[in-house]
Amino acid sequence: MKIIKLLLFFWVISNFTYAQSDSLAFAMHKNRITVHTSLSLKDAPFSLRDKFGNFKRLNYRANLNVIHGFGIAHKWFAININYKLPGYVRNTEKFGKTNYFDLGVQFSLKKWYFRVDFHDYRGYGIKNASKIADTIPLSTSGYFLNSKIQSASLGINAYHFFSKDLNMQAAIGIKGRYTQRVHGPYIRITTNLHGISANKGLIPHNFFDSESSIHLSESITAFDVGAIPGYAFLNNIDGWQFGAFVGLGGVIQAKVYNYPGNQRGFLGLAPRVDLKLQVGYNVKNWFLMLTSSFDQKNIRFKTFRYNQLYYYVRLAYGYRFKYE
Repeated sequence: MKIIKLLLFFWVISNFTYAQSDSLAFAMHKNRITVHTSLSLKDAPFSLRDKFGNFKRLNYRANLNVIHGFGIAHKWFAININYKLPGYVRNTEKFGKTNYFDLGVQFSLKKWYFRVDFHDYRGYGIKNASKIADTIPLSTSGYFLNSKIQSASLGINAYHFFSKDLNMQAAIGIKGRYTQRVHGPYIRITTNLHGISANKGLIPHNFFDSESSIHLSESITAFDVGAIPGYAFLNNIDGWQFGAFVGLGGVIQAKVYNYPGNQRGFLGLAPRVDLKLQVGYNVKNWFLMLTSSFDQKNIRFKTFRYNQLYYYVRLAYGYRFKYE
């Protein structure tokens, strides 16, 4: 009911936000050939909270590579190739190795922006794991490493903008740019299948006493559908472009956890946050943009909580060549 009220509120204020002129607040450069390169850092840390003996929280951390990207865009056509650079962000002896695969597809249709993302991360370490037990094996950085822990997520998201001056591709800054200030409401429709798993258990339960079945779980999974109302603000002042998309909503969630020989499932609600930030220099011929996106996931079983944050930070440079 609260989400419905928010949607009605955004629909009403969208008609009174500000006067709109015939010209758009952004410029798309589809007739130019845009060549761009980028460096990105992605991560997907998560935590588990419950009464685990004498402690209440376990923090899981990945160790990833920096990603280099190269792309070309012209009119309706766009291709982007990304690959991992050699080496890891942190020392592998201390923090382990994370193998991962990411796949994303994005496209726009009138006032809608669609994004499909798949993430698969394998190999995590529990930070400050000495609190679990004195006998637990640790790396020199105090991590308990488990290469079998897997985190996976498939998300289908559709953004609807109530104003014709809101455009995600212009906000990201590769295919287009903003030319003046604009703000207004939007809604993100989201569908997700996500969770974590490990063959011999997600939690090193054999190092502490526990009578809870979920502490023995080998997988925690959820399928959820919902909506996230939000508000966007974008501007470009003398070439300096900056913007933000901020939203808060919720999903209906079917969730299940598996432990040896058994499975338990529940139906409930969960909150969702949408946050995207962009800043950089973007003019007609070229751009240098720093963009970031944060995608939060959570599942709750009474006192047990799983929270995860998929995020990326990307620095992209590109030049738009004239093409006759």
